[in-house]
Amino acid sequence: MTDEPALDTPEPNVPPRATGKRIRKNPDARRAEIVTAARTVFADRGYASVALADIAADLGVSKALLYHYFPGGRPQLFVSVMEGLRAELQQRLRQAARVPFSVQPRLNHLLGGLFAFFDETPSAFRLLFRDPWASGDELVEASALATRAQIAAELAAVMAPSGLPAEDLVAASAGTLGYALANVELCMSGQLTPERAWRMTCDQTTNLFGGEDQ
Repeated sequence: MTDEPALDTPEPNVPPRATGKRIRKNPDARRAEIVTAARTVFADRGYASVALADIAADLGVSKALLYHYFPGGRPQLFVSVMEGLRAELQQRLRQAARVPFSVQPRLNHLLGGLFAFFDETPSAFRLLFRDPWASGDELVEASALATRAQIAAELAAVMAPSGLPAEDLVAASAGTLGYALANVELCMSGQLTPERAWRMTCDQTTNLFGGEDQ
């Protein structure tokens, strides 16, 4: 007795498309594809102006499919975009701070990575720090706070060997971040160049360590 082929097995030498069988994408790949498309749409138009229908149309899929992967709808999808950007930024900062120098040079390198990231991807600044506060959604706002906390933690990790007391370290990292982001904002509006903004921010941090190379 010979084995019969499965009912949906293509005939030999027949291209898969000729069988009419629909090829399903891996769920993780499909989810990543949706997030990538959403990032482009949000970056182009801003969170407030984008509906799920816009992203579905861009992908050529139904809104039902988007809800399948993101039951929380637009806020959940936007948070996924933010998480991806946050991971990219964290990687950039850690690479920049990996240099085998003392505290101040490492801090300068980390800040250089911060300014370079937003100079190369200006839409990331709006998606991470502007749009969340206009969203009116607690989930999105919480993600924005998580972004600030993560960057501050990267700064604190570099500053820690300086010997600053714990409370001073928290204040120093938060203050440096606030000053840096204010200067990034000025870069976004064309009032400062990234190079100038970076140098000003680095100069400001020298006061934390008495102007010495730790």
